[in-house]
Amino acid sequence: TKNFHTNPSIFLLPGEKIVFKTNPHWLFIVIPAIAIFLFWLFYILYACPFLGIVISIDGLEDFCYIISSFAFFFLILILYLDWKFNRLYLTNLRLIKERGIIGKRFMSIRLDNIENITCSFGIWGRIFGFGDLIIESAGTYGKMVFEGMPKPKKIKWRIEKEREFKKLFISTISVNISVEKSKEAFLKD
Repeated sequence: TKNFHTNPSIFLLPGEKIVFKTNPHWLFIVIPAIAIFLFWLFYILYACPFLGIVISIDGLEDFCYIISSFAFFFLILILYLDWKFNRLYLTNLRLIKERGIIGKRFMSIRLDNIENITCSFGIWGRIFGFGDLIIESAGTYGKMVFEGMPKPKKIKWRIEKEREFKKLFISTISVNISVEKSKEAFLKD
């Protein structure tokens, strides 16, 4: 059976749990939406009336309003869906990057394969609290880049904390197994 637990879009391994998930910072949807809105407003206020004056066809100006409004809402929908389906998941076993609206792309790196975690901020990122997170691994993918993540230092800290917890958990299990084997060997003698 498939292990979907808390999110039906990603497949979780047995015993795997989602610790943290996030989308890019909210500015990565708001700023483009404002730009699209301003362009649409300009088009509605200037281009459609101008088109009605230059080309005198009955209903052309109204058709321009309808088409430009449809295009505006379509672009806003695509922008939102692109933001919504660009996710970072941290589980107790791996880091997963999900991307795509219809066609999906998933990349994952096991926590024990992570070699380096780098945070990168620009001036706007420092002001508004977002930046890029670069995860380098020993595996075949090499590195994963998460652009525009909110609070990347906090995400980096959570990943490192989960890695340390996993190492501690594995070392505790190996110590317990060694103790059990020692007991069995002692009791046999």
